[in-house]
Amino acid sequence: MATIKDVAKAAGVSVATVSRVLNTSENVRPDTVEAVQRAIEELDYHPNFLGRTLRRLETMKILVIVPTISNQFYSRVIRGIQSVAHQNGYHVMLAITESGLDSEQEYVQMAQRKLVDGIIFLHSTLEPERINELADSCPVVCANEYIPHTKLSVVSIDNVQAGYDATSFLLENGHRSIAFVSASSLYSSSALRRDGYLKAMAEWGISAEESWFLNEGLTFKAGRRAADRLLQMENLPDAVFAASDSAAIGLISALSGHGIQAGKDISIMGFDNNQIAEYYIPALTTVSQPQMEIGQKAMELLINKIQNPSCEPQRVTLPHRLEIRASVRLAPSRPAREKERKIHP
Repeated sequence: MATIKDVAKAAGVSVATVSRVLNTSENVRPDTVEAVQRAIEELDYHPNFLGRTLRRLETMKILVIVPTISNQFYSRVIRGIQSVAHQNGYHVMLAITESGLDSEQEYVQMAQRKLVDGIIFLHSTLEPERINELADSCPVVCANEYIPHTKLSVVSIDNVQAGYDATSFLLENGHRSIAFVSASSLYSSSALRRDGYLKAMAEWGISAEESWFLNEGLTFKAGRRAADRLLQMENLPDAVFAASDSAAIGLISALSGHGIQAGKDISIMGFDNNQIAEYYIPALTTVSQPQMEIGQKAMELLINKIQNPSCEPQRVTLPHRLEIRASVRLAPSRPAREKERKIHP
């Protein structure tokens, strides 16, 4: 049975150099790497720690980078990732960054040190150039959040169309002054939903007032802050479209404390269709995303990238739908018990 010394002798290098090649160190010349790999194959050398392949150390670990786990949306996407990962023998490691750049960079270094086989970003604060650099050395996929100017596979819904559909639904039901709660450009999905909102408003000949843009964030507390700003206006808008369910429910909670009831005095629409949306009072009208499926498909794309490093990036768009509940006041001509309207990509 061949030893590492035999490989070093056959390749004309030191044992330390062979070790660096086996651990995919970047400090080895390409021609030296090729010589060592050729010697490994010719001698049929199998070090115990190398795993299933001689060319790449596989850990069977996947790193999922997420800004928070307090949002049910992320929790369901992660469940989808885990289901496919476990079916294929991979273990999922969760990295919670709280949208901190330094924290995210520390986790990314794990991939660069080959401590994981790939990364799924649910959100990233890294510059596109840094993401592309990472993707050159490690399989990377995005779930939900598209990162512009990157060469990554991504799984999401059509957020522009979803924003358009949600706003159009409010307009169709007689609402004309519609505020928009979002995280501005912090999340690409939030910015795209804003584009859809503006498109629908423009088609109805309505110019959105600056005061209608409430860039407070996507959390429950952000919704309460947005409500405080609404209460300072001389006239409340007819409706509010929030780019997340958490913000929408924060709005409903804060406004109800001032005697303003969603679905009667003001219409409020959310986004995501988290579990609480259906059971909150009033039940929240929202845009439903296929959260589990987003995670499952993202993991499938990552496994494909791990197994086929040269495969081209893919853009997978999954369908969304409107869940029509009690938080939006319907026009008299619309059936009160219409439950949902399916929207295709």
